[in-house]
Amino acid sequence: MAAEALGQLFDPTSARHRPNPHPLLHQMRSQAPVYCHVGERSGIRTWYLTRYHDVQQALRAEEVGRQLDRLPPELAAPHQGYLDPLAMVRNNVFNLDPPDHTRLRRLIAPAFGARTVAKIAQQVDQVVEELIDRMAGTDGQADVIRELALPLPSLVVAELVGFPSEDRGRLRWWSDEMLRGGAVRMRRAGMDFLDYLEQQLGERRADPSDDLLSRLIEAEAGGQLSHPELVSSVFQLLFAGDETTVNLIGNAVLELLRHPDQLERLRRQPELIDTAVEEAIRFNGPVGHSRELYAMTDVQMADRTIPRGDVVVPVLLAANRDPAVFADPDVLDIGRNPNHHLGFGYGIHFCLGAALARLQARAAIGTLVQRFPGLALAVEPEELEWTPSLFLHGVLRLPVRLW
Repeated sequence: MAAEALGQLFDPTSARHRPNPHPLLHQMRSQAPVYCHVGERSGIRTWYLTRYHDVQQALRAEEVGRQLDRLPPELAAPHQGYLDPLAMVRNNVFNLDPPDHTRLRRLIAPAFGARTVAKIAQQVDQVVEELIDRMAGTDGQADVIRELALPLPSLVVAELVGFPSEDRGRLRWWSDEMLRGGAVRMRRAGMDFLDYLEQQLGERRADPSDDLLSRLIEAEAGGQLSHPELVSSVFQLLFAGDETTVNLIGNAVLELLRHPDQLERLRRQPELIDTAVEEAIRFNGPVGHSRELYAMTDVQMADRTIPRGDVVVPVLLAANRDPAVFADPDVLDIGRNPNHHLGFGYGIHFCLGAALARLQARAAIGTLVQRFPGLALAVEPEELEWTPSLFLHGVLRLPVRLW
């Protein structure tokens, strides 16, 4: 079927696809792999890419970027009203293109590198044990999201950044509001956190420590980054990375419960936890698609030309089930190897916190399935509520029976 004849046949933004977007994505990949969806109210053209190699191309192409200010004002203007409600904290590696992206990533990357992650592995195990102990003390039912997946990353990243341990409760609340509260609550929580962050920065300037906050303050004083970039980077590290880990843990546990043969396989062979986490990311990953990109010039994708100024959306969930790359893509195989999924992105925007997310997922999932042999869903799968957009892909609650 010619792509032009499809009209609005496919609507990846529709809520009806949220519980299971994969049938739609399979259709798009086979019938219109470079598909233009026109926003009903905005009129903005968004091009969805669903083949593995097209997604790779878009994520590494210099002609496709993230900074609207690289476009002429008349092309950038239609997108200005559709940014997130906290646009003032967009000056971070997640939203910038080189050379600013390169400069900021070089400053922040060491805090999330393999050496740092290895140092905190024991701490992650300890936090996981504490959270699961609390779950075990309940009446036999628990919510994996609320009681394990959501608190874990905010506590771990807060420690890495350098926030006081006594502020854990507030940081968890802000994280919850930012990730799950909707636009109004998100903005209110974001503004409250920014006030708190400025207070912490003031205290750290007066009394530096061996943490990321102090290192960023030192870089700011040396002219290596601006104050908005410093604030935005901390904001991103604490909140944006949280949701990836929350959804990774939640989706992985859900898929294991949906595939009891693989759950029992992991219990019998706990050494498969590494490949199990990678397969969970591939099979039903925590991020549906990359952040919206913009065509900085006319861009050729397969047999389509994407006009300058249009939105480009590489769909990671679709790429990770591309049968041209993955054998039996709709089969969950926790021993799959090799597994070159794109769940953490690709190229210069490969997820900065990927190693940390993997560490937390291995600890949380491995401990949970071994600790509770009777682990099972406490609701029917169709009763689960999913995140409202395809960008962040996960369940809002995951009620389980522990015994």
